[in-house]
Amino acid sequence: MAAMIWSAPWESLFFCLVLLAAPVVAAAWQSARWTLGVLAVAITAALFAPYGPLAYLAVAVTVVLHGLDAWRSTRTGAVTLFAVALLSVGVAVALHFGQLTAAFVLSTLAVAIRSGVWPLHVGVASLCERAPVVQTQQLASLVALVFVHLRFVDHHPEALALAPMVARLGAFTAFLGALLATVQSDLRGFYRATTSMHGGLILAAIGVASRDNFAAALLVTVAGSLALGGLGIMITSLEQRVGPVRFTKLGGLARSFPRLTAAFALFGVAGVAMPGTAGFIADDLLLHTLWRDSPGSTVIVILSSALLAVSTLVTYSTVFLGKAVPVLAPDLTARERVVAVVLLALLVVLGVAPGWLLAPADAFLSVVTVPALSGGGGLR
Repeated sequence: MAAMIWSAPWESLFFCLVLLAAPVVAAAWQSARWTLGVLAVAITAALFAPYGPLAYLAVAVTVVLHGLDAWRSTRTGAVTLFAVALLSVGVAVALHFGQLTAAFVLSTLAVAIRSGVWPLHVGVASLCERAPVVQTQQLASLVALVFVHLRFVDHHPEALALAPMVARLGAFTAFLGALLATVQSDLRGFYRATTSMHGGLILAAIGVASRDNFAAALLVTVAGSLALGGLGIMITSLEQRVGPVRFTKLGGLARSFPRLTAAFALFGVAGVAMPGTAGFIADDLLLHTLWRDSPGSTVIVILSSALLAVSTLVTYSTVFLGKAVPVLAPDLTARERVVAVVLLALLVVLGVAPGWLLAPADAFLSVVTVPALSGGGGLR
């Protein structure tokens, strides 16, 4: 049992490191690499910290680093990240003094902003538009934030009382994100709306996590982050070749970029819970738990997924199908192919064998950590 319990943070760390490294391996980012090492250390500290305040302070460090990376590209995104860092510090202070309701509210707000939930999506939308590499990498520390949230603030009566409202808000905001996806006029806008929709799902998942669904909430976050990370890298790769892509006419890019087209399609369907991918298992677990508390919210989540699926199909058809447009730029490079294959393989592995993540996470996150001033990691 001990080996299983201790494997959960290691597995989460693995997914975080993959998301951190993916845009660098794809050669989409040429900035200073030293921040990667610091980010990896801070994420590791957050996942393994035995004491809630320490974990949230480590999360705050990761967010500040993301904000510094984003500063040159988007002040809006950077300032939003700095604000989330302050929220994380606030959670640490609230936990230290035993203010569990305040800790839950502040932590949930931090998750909502980081995941791009409407109407708190302005910062993340700016990152998607102007700093997509930072957005992909902040998804890594978002996984760590959700892990820490589930471990330290989501077990207590205060969280149980507020959880139904959080779940309903998540479902509603997911629907709004899906609606936004249907009215976008360019590829980057589609990515922003897709991110917002997944943010709503993450919020709904942490809302129902207290119904013995902690591992499922983590899977929803990991699956969404892998799909969004891959989709964002493919969009960046395409725009580096042809410039900003608007939906004014059929793109016809499939013949020029067959590998990129296939990767975009696979990440797109993974993001709308295609059977055989991690998103399918994550959505199934979320819907089953949500149904017990709010059948109406369950229907809203189903409609959201359907709307996003339609938007994804329309976007794919508009950008890649139609009369072939000759482009001299090359298809995916070897480095970009490696990134696409690794991320897609992880989505499939989690879709076929979800217990690899679910069983250790359930064993670890079901343990209640004492938020006492002693700083211990004991059980209550």
